Amino acid sequence: MTLSGRIHAVVQVCVLTLLATLMLLTQQAERSRQADIEAQLDGYLLRSLRTTAENFLATGLQLEQMEALQDVIEREQASFARVVAIDVYAASGSVLYSTDADSRGRPVPDDWRRYLTQEQPWHAEALMLRQIGQRFDNDLGQAAGGIVVTLSTAPAPQTLGQWKQKGQQGLQWLMLAVLASLVAWACVYMGLKLLLRPYGDAARILQGRPLAQCDAHTTALTQAALRQRGQWQAMQQRCQQGMKQLEELDHEA
Repeated sequence: MTLSGRIHAVVQVCVLTLLATLMLLTQQAERSRQADIEAQLDGYLLRSLRTTAENFLATGLQLEQMEALQDVIEREQASFARVVAIDVYAASGSVLYSTDADSRGRPVPDDWRRYLTQEQPWHAEALMLRQIGQRFDNDLGQAAGGIVVTLSTAPAPQTLGQWKQKGQQGLQWLMLAVLASLVAWACVYMGLKLLLRPYGDAARILQGRPLAQCDAHTTALTQAALRQRGQWQAMQQRCQQGMKQLEELDHEA
């Protein structure tokens, strides 16, 4: 491979590497944005359920009398595709309301009861599941119970529209790669042409080939080539004169 070919190959590899890096960064930013959106939705769901439970308590109802809360959590579960279950439990440690009918009346895990001592929301990870929870308070500011939302972390199946969008994005990246490669090739070609032109001119001068007026570029290299060419011509003339003198002496002898 010629020097020019190697330079083109290196530039093409650099361009494709840059595009691949940009694509990975774009995908990472998209995943980060999606995670932020999901975190905001999770926070909204917890705040909404906590506010609803505390509003019910503020009306004077006991926690065991808030059957309307069951309708609320079932409606919220239907509104969020990732929600597997929602449980509302009392400070005593038993589940009072749940989207899973079998869970009602059962004791909660010990960790859930310990989380009632903290004000901030909490979360726990499990296989393909994630649980987020927060306590809610009574009028005295004491923990009356807690809310736990179980979310699925399994990747959702891709819809036809999502596959189409991915295909369009892939085609766009491919077109961008082709365009960037062509631009890089053209820039390297023009750059090498301008960079190597004095060397080409010097080579033609040393070979005795004439230069077109539009191709002649006065540089230190071409001037040195002209001087060297002149020295060669002068040496050639002296050699010819010497040979002529030798021939004349040979004839006289």
